[in-house]
Amino acid sequence: MRFLDLRGRMVTRLGTAGLLRIWAFVWVALLASSLAAAPVYAAPQFAALTVDARNGKILFAQDIDGIRHPASLTKMMTLYLLFQDLSAGKLTLNSPITVSLRATNVAPSKLGVKPGQSITAETAIRAIVVKSANDVATAVAENLGGTESAFAQRMTRTARSIGMTNTTFLNASGLPNPGQVTTARDMATLGLRLMRDFPQYYPYFRIQSFVYNGQTVKGHNRLLGSYEGTDGIKTGYIAASGFNLVTSVRRGDKRLVGVVIGGRTGAARDTYMKQMLSRYFDTATNGKTIAAYAGSSKGAQPTDEQQIASAEVSDTGTATAAAPVAPAAPVATTSPRKDAASKRLAARKSKAQESQVAAATATEPAEQGDTEDGADTSMASLAAQAATPAAAATVTPETPAPQVETVPQPMPDQTVAESPSAAPAQQGQPAVDQAQMASIAAGTEGGWIISLGEYATKTDAQAVLQLTRKRTPDVLQGRTAQTVMVEKQGKVTYRARFTGFDQSAAAMACKAIKKQKTPCQPQAPS
Repeated sequence: MRFLDLRGRMVTRLGTAGLLRIWAFVWVALLASSLAAAPVYAAPQFAALTVDARNGKILFAQDIDGIRHPASLTKMMTLYLLFQDLSAGKLTLNSPITVSLRATNVAPSKLGVKPGQSITAETAIRAIVVKSANDVATAVAENLGGTESAFAQRMTRTARSIGMTNTTFLNASGLPNPGQVTTARDMATLGLRLMRDFPQYYPYFRIQSFVYNGQTVKGHNRLLGSYEGTDGIKTGYIAASGFNLVTSVRRGDKRLVGVVIGGRTGAARDTYMKQMLSRYFDTATNGKTIAAYAGSSKGAQPTDEQQIASAEVSDTGTATAAAPVAPAAPVATTSPRKDAASKRLAARKSKAQESQVAAATATEPAEQGDTEDGADTSMASLAAQAATPAAAATVTPETPAPQVETVPQPMPDQTVAESPSAAPAQQGQPAVDQAQMASIAAGTEGGWIISLGEYATKTDAQAVLQLTRKRTPDVLQGRTAQTVMVEKQGKVTYRARFTGFDQSAAAMACKAIKKQKTPCQPQAPS
């Protein structure tokens, strides 16, 4: 066969065998160059965990402390910090989140907001939960932290402060970064803390779709609506992690939280999660309280399950879905009762719960996006990866608090405290007799009371009271608002309630308040 050089001259004669050798060499060279240009990842390692949310007992464990990449599970912490700022009154669900040019340039999945435009904080929550939108997660980080790097440091400090000892965050989205790591145990801790610390916002995690700019945006979490009792929480995928999922499932009075990291496909991961959780429901504990085991003793305490159930979201989770209660901004008071004693009490508000742990920062590489679009291929079996259940430390469920005495504190209307023994009067504070303390504790000053739930911080409880009074002024006119500090085994929560009702007025008030999507329960005098 005759070949011509570039000048068109005949240079040699080759047989068929020689021609095939040349073409083989060319293809090998092309293949080698393409492989060299592509990023190389080790095969994702598998980890799985099932925990009984009622008592914190680990029912199944496979490599739960092995270091993994969180992918979009990262956004659970991004939302945790957003919920923190909402609860503190630093912003509301209607506050604008401005999307920068940098945020719009991150890898998909994205909501597609244009540079300089804003969305509400509530839309940002929906976009992060349903779409797993990296542009929105980045925008939230920049709006709350100034820069994504500073926000990531706060994410890591918060993670360490709630007991996620093996987690480091370097961005808000979960896009690939070798230094961004976690464990299955830490992700279970975060899932439980989202439920127990922010029950008023947790229902967002059960949303399956929402409407943005007239278009319906659908989510990736296929267990919602297909596996009985599933009410969240988050999926994730990057090449370095495989397919990840944290799931919460409630059936009757039992609740399990499962974590799967390193699934081969989205479908295989989902199937494994279903099989894993189904296996342990029979051994789960009945209860109403979300476990207090997760993380450290800092921060919010166990929350009654009813608070999550009472915050309803529509079946489709569209933009018309009922939103959890939004805290109102703190309202300044000019009450003459703000004497020196109350000022001292106010000054003792708990400091920020973040421990002073510095987080390393790095520039996020521009790699593939964290998305599950088109990810469900034919199912690969994960059954062989199951391990025998690991022995777990048993945590004794919290016992009901005894009848207690209280000390009044007038902020914003009235705050009382419940503890195993009467709190001593502070220097400069007027003494309160035992009959008055018992009357305040039982709400018998006006007979019946209405309870609006139990909250992680006094700020949360006060915000709910303020917003409820604003929304339903007619039924609350002349009623006294109270935040009740409850101490159980050294742990503190705050109950929000109004006093001064008779039975019919309490029932009427709760009916009006429930129409505003706020939990309300009439309670008879003790």
